[in-house]
Amino acid sequence: MYLLFFMGAVLYGAVTLVFLILSSAELLDSGLSTPKRLLGVLVTSILWPATLVAVSLVLAFQNVAGRVQSPRQTAPLRLSHHSH
Repeated sequence: MYLLFFMGAVLYGAVTLVFLILSSAELLDSGLSTPKRLLGVLVTSILWPATLVAVSLVLAFQNVAGRVQSPRQTAPLRLSHHSH
C-alpha cells in the first residue's frame, strides 16, 4: 500500500513538474512574465487535475456556443518549387 502511494505521489509530482516547466517557459518566452503570473503558473501546476478539468469545460462550452473557430482550409504546402 505504501508503495502504491509512493508511486502515485511520484507520478503526480512528475506531471506537476512537466506542467510547471512548460507553462513557465511559455510565459517567459512570451515576455509577459511577472511575479504574480509566475505564482499563478505555480498554483495551476500544483493543482493540475482541477486546471485540466476547468480548461476542458471552458473549451467545450465555447465549442458548443460556436466561439471556437475551426482552422481555415488552405492549400497544402508544396515541398518543391518548379521554376520555368
